[in-house]
Amino acid sequence: MAEDATVAANSNAAPPQDLLTRLAKLEDRLASLGQGHAACADILSLIRQAQELVKANDLTDAQAIYAQAAAATDRVEASVRSEPLARRLLAMETSYLVLILGLGYLVNRYPDYWVWQGLVGLNAKAAWFGALGGVAIGIYGIYGHVAAKNFDASFRLWYICKPVVGAIFGWFVVLVYYVGLVSAQGQADVKTPQVTYAIAFLAGFSERFTIKTIDRLMTVLTGEEDKDKDKGPSQPPASAPKN
Repeated sequence: MAEDATVAANSNAAPPQDLLTRLAKLEDRLASLGQGHAACADILSLIRQAQELVKANDLTDAQAIYAQAAAATDRVEASVRSEPLARRLLAMETSYLVLILGLGYLVNRYPDYWVWQGLVGLNAKAAWFGALGGVAIGIYGIYGHVAAKNFDASFRLWYICKPVVGAIFGWFVVLVYYVGLVSAQGQADVKTPQVTYAIAFLAGFSERFTIKTIDRLMTVLTGEEDKDKDKGPSQPPASAPKN
C-alpha cells in the first residue's frame, strides 16, 4: 500500500528532466541577481537539495522544495525591483529626520519665538520624541529589509506615515503613564524627563510596545469584573495571521 501511494504521488509530480530544467532556470535567475547575500545563498541551498532529491527519484519532495525556492526567488526579485523606491523612501525619512532635529534645535535656541511660545510643554515634547522614534524605525526598516532582500513595496504608506503615527503614539503613551493609568515596572519614575522621553521614543519606535500599553490600559479601565464575565467554556484559540 505504501509503495502504491509513493508511485501515485510520483506520477503527479513533474518529470525528472523537466524539474531539473526548472531548477537550472531558477539558478540562472539567482545568478542574474548576484549571490553575494544570505537570501540567495539560502535559495541556492534549496535548489541543491531539490536536485539531490530528483537524483534520488523523490520527485514529490523535490517539487515541494522547488516551489519554496521559486517563491523565495520571486520575493528577492520583487525586493530588487523595489530598491529605487526604497532609496526614495530613505531620502524622505532622512528629510523627516533633518526637519525634526531642526525644529527641536530652533525651539531650544529660540524658546520665546511667537510661533511656538507657550506651546512647548510635555505633550509637544512627547510627540517630538515619538516622531523621532518613528523616523528611526523607518530608516532601520528600509535598511534591514533591503539588505535582507525582502523589501515589500506595498508598505510604502507605512514608511510615509510612520513619523506622524509615532508622534501620536508618543504623546498618547506618555499621557497614559504620566497620569498613572498604567505604571512602569521597576524603580523608573515616569515624571522624570529622561524617562518620559524614553517612553515617548519607544512608543514611536515600537508599535508592539504601544499596543501592549493600550492592552494594559484596557485591562485597568474594564477592571476585574469584565474578566469574570469573560470566563466560560474554553474554546480553541483562533489562529492569528503571521505578519
